[in-house]
Formats: sequence, C-alpha cells, structure tokens
Amino acid sequence: MTNNRKTFVMAFAAATILTAGMEGAAAQQTPAQQKPMPQTSANKDFSKLSADGSKAFQDLTLTRLAIFDGRIEDAKKYVKQAETAFDKAKIDETVFTKAEADLKPPAGKNAPANQTVGAAAPAGKPADSKSADQMKKPIAWLPVDGAFSINEDYTINPAKKAAVAEANKSLKSGDRNEALETLRLADMDIDVTLAVVPLEQTTDNVHQAASLINDGKYYEASQLLRQVQDSERFDVTNITAKPSRK
Repeated sequence: MTNNRKTFVMAFAAATILTAGMEGAAAQQTPAQQKPMPQTSANKDFSKLSADGSKAFQDLTLTRLAIFDGRIEDAKKYVKQAETAFDKAKIDETVFTKAEADLKPPAGKNAPANQTVGAAAPAGKPADSKSADQMKKPIAWLPVDGAFSINEDYTINPAKKAAVAEANKSLKSGDRNEALETLRLADMDIDVTLAVVPLEQTTDNVHQAASLINDGKYYEASQLLRQVQDSERFDVTNITAKPSRK
C-alpha cells in the first residue's frame, strides 16, 4: 500500500491569504457557534504569518543574485525594500517571543551547532558556537513562510479522502483558511511548520548590508545576507482537528 503520510502539503507563501489565520473561519460563525480556542503557542503561532516578512526574505535572495550578476542598482533596490519591510514588521502582530531552544524543528531541519542567531557574527568572520544560555533566552521571531501537512494515510478513509479533495479545491481558489477548516472538521492529524527569523538581529543585519552595498563592499554585504538567510529556523506544531472527547 502506498504510504500517503504527509503527502498533502500546502505552502503558506503560495496562498493568496498570508496573514489571516484560523480566526477567519471562526468569524464566519454565529456567536452561539463560536467556541474559544485555547491560546497555546501552537494555535497562536500557526495563525500568524507575516506578509511583509515573507516578501522581505525573498528580497534578500534577489539582492544577493543582483550582486552576483553585477546589477548593483537592482541590489540597492531590493535591499531597500527588505529594509522597509523588516522595519515595518517590528510592530507586526505576527511576531511572537520564544526561546530558540523551545522551537521544534521538523526532521532534517536542525540548525548546525555553530549557527548563530541571537548575535550573528560580523561579515567575513566565523560564527561562534551558541551557549546554552543564549538558546534559552526568549527573543522575537518573525514568521516568514510555512506549510501544513497531514500525518496520516487518508486514502483508506473515504470521508477524509473526500475532505482532502475539497481542501484542494479551496487551495486552488486561493482560500487557505477554508482548506484548513475542511481538514480540521474531517478530524485530520495536521502538522504546522513555520519558518521564522530572529527579528531584531535580522533587521540590524539587513541595515548593515545595505550600508555595505552603498560603500561598495558587495562581497561583504552578500555574505552578511547569507548569514541572515542561514538564521532561518523552523517550528513545528501538531494541531488536532477536533477537541478531545471526554
């Protein structure tokens, strides 16, 4: 039998609704139908994805490509866009605080031991290993991308198979909220993965990279932006579709 575990994966960035979360589906219900959802980090974090942060993170890649191609004016344009977006994201409601040690990466996504997040090394210098104390210090994280996937072989259950087909239709029309709600109502075992970056350090490094580009230090700027990209972390949360029954 084909194993369909985690075959249904939806990237948030591919959807047209980036910042709306599960609250959108709840808002469509009548007050009597609405039930308060426990504000665990799982539910809270999943419902938040920064549109500004997602676009800014893509602009970093475009900046590095422009530098590589020698398109300096384009590099200045893209890094300026990233600066503006990350500055705006400082007051974004999507930002959440958590210690890096508390982030739960998916299999194969563990960061190297010498990866620095809280205090990235200056351009051209190797990052030092992070101490346990640093890992336990809560910092602000900005969700820049994400996806959710199904943790079960839904093909053996006709009702769940139909729910996946319906969710696919919602995704095709750009309604990620409706797709998720369909899966939740079908009692699917869903994993949510957020890609996050440390907000303060990312913002500071992008500003520094912009200054380096303006000073003609293109290689140094590209290396610093690579460090920013490498600071991306992943946080996985399992969301059960229905409350447990007593």
